[in-house]
Amino acid sequence: MSVWAKILRSRAFPGAALLIAASIGLSAALPQPVRGQEVMRIAAVVNDDVISIYDLAARINIVVASSNLTDAPELRRQIAPQILRTLVDEYLQIQEASRLDIAVGEKELNFAISQIEKNRGIGKGEFNNYVNSLRLDRDAIIAQIKAEIAWSKVVTRRLNAAISVGEDEIDEALARLESSRGQPENRVAEIFLSIESPEQEREIMKAADNLVAQLRQGAQFAGIARQFSQSATSAVGGDIGWVIAGQLPGVIDGVLPGLEKGEISDIIRTFDGVHIVKLLDRRTVLTADPMNTRLKLAQLIIDDIAADPELMQEKLARAHGESKSCADMLRLSADFVSPQSGDLGELSLGDMPLDLRQAVHQLEAMALSAPLPFANGFRILMVCSRDEAKVDVPSRDAMRQIIGNRRLELQARRYLRDLRRSAFVELRV
Repeated sequence: MSVWAKILRSRAFPGAALLIAASIGLSAALPQPVRGQEVMRIAAVVNDDVISIYDLAARINIVVASSNLTDAPELRRQIAPQILRTLVDEYLQIQEASRLDIAVGEKELNFAISQIEKNRGIGKGEFNNYVNSLRLDRDAIIAQIKAEIAWSKVVTRRLNAAISVGEDEIDEALARLESSRGQPENRVAEIFLSIESPEQEREIMKAADNLVAQLRQGAQFAGIARQFSQSATSAVGGDIGWVIAGQLPGVIDGVLPGLEKGEISDIIRTFDGVHIVKLLDRRTVLTADPMNTRLKLAQLIIDDIAADPELMQEKLARAHGESKSCADMLRLSADFVSPQSGDLGELSLGDMPLDLRQAVHQLEAMALSAPLPFANGFRILMVCSRDEAKVDVPSRDAMRQIIGNRRLELQARRYLRDLRRSAFVELRV
C-alpha cells in the first residue's frame, strides 16, 4: 500500500497567527475549568485526529521551559503558529506509525526518559518530579517523546533498506576528505523550517526571524532545535557534526567562514525552506590537536648554586653528543648532576605545566631544552621520544555510515513532506 493512498486536499486559513494569539491559554498552568474548556476547543484537524487549544498551550509551555526562552504573552503569540505546525507534523508521524502497526513500547519510553534525566542532570527516577516542578503537562511531554520514537522507527523500517552507498561514492568522499587535509572544518548545529508553498513563506520567514532573535538573547539552541526544527537532527539538538566545504548546501557553506565560534547565523533561505545555523566549533581537517602529542622526557638538574653554569652546560653538551638515548645521557652525566635527575615518563603536551610545555613543544627526539630555573640552580629537559598526534581518514565502513545517514535524513524529510501533501489539515484557530 502506498503512503497515504487516500489523497485529501490540504487547506489552512489566513491570519492564523492572530487568531491563535486570541485563542490559546497563555498562562503556564491553566485552572481546571479553563482546561476543560480548552480541551474541547479545536486548534487543528489532522486527517481524523484533532489538536485542541489545550494541546497547543501545553506544548508552548514545554517549549518555553526547555529552551530558556523569556516567558511573555508576546513571545507565546509569536511562536504559536510554528509550534502548531510542529504538532501537525507529529500527528502525521504518529498516524503513519499506526498505519504501519508500529508502536512504542514501555521499555523504549523508559529508556528515553532515563536519557532525559541524564542530560538534564535531574537524577534517576526524578522525571515526574522535574516535570511537576516546572508545572508542565506530563502527558504532553510523553506524547512528544513517543512521536519522536515512533517516527524514528518508521524511518528505519521504510527507508533504511533502500539506502545504498556505492564503493565509488566512498572512494570519492575519502579522496575529497584527504584533499581537504589542513583546511578548516566546522562543527555545525542547525534549525530547519520547511517551506512547501509560496503562501507559507511569509509566516515561516517571520517565525525564523523571531527564533534568531530569541537565540541571540540567550535561548538554548539545542532546546529550540528539538522543539522547532523539522530536520532529523532535531533529536540531537540540531547537531550536524563536523563538516567540510561541499557537504552542506552552498548557501550555508558560504556563511560558515564568517561566523565565530558560538555565533548564530541570520536566516538562510534554501530551495526547500530556511536554516538557522550555529557554529559550535572549528578545527583543521585531519589535523590533530598538538596538545595531544605525547613526549617521553628526562630531566637533568644542576642544583649547586656555586656551579659554573657555562661549565655545567658544556659538560651536558659533551655527554649529549656521546648519547644515543636518554638512558645514556643520564648515565654519562650522573657524576655532576643532581640525584633528582631522571626519567619523567610520558606526558601529553596538554598535561604539562606551561613552562615545561613552552620549553619542549618544538623539540625533536633526543633534543635538549634551554636551561630552566630550578631551586638554586637550573634544569634541562631532554626529549627521549616524541609521538605526534595523528588523525586518519575514517574507515570505509564509517564513511559509508556517514553518507548513508545524510541520505536517510534527506529521504525522511521527503517522506514527511509527502505525508503533509496527502493529508487533510484544517486549522481552526
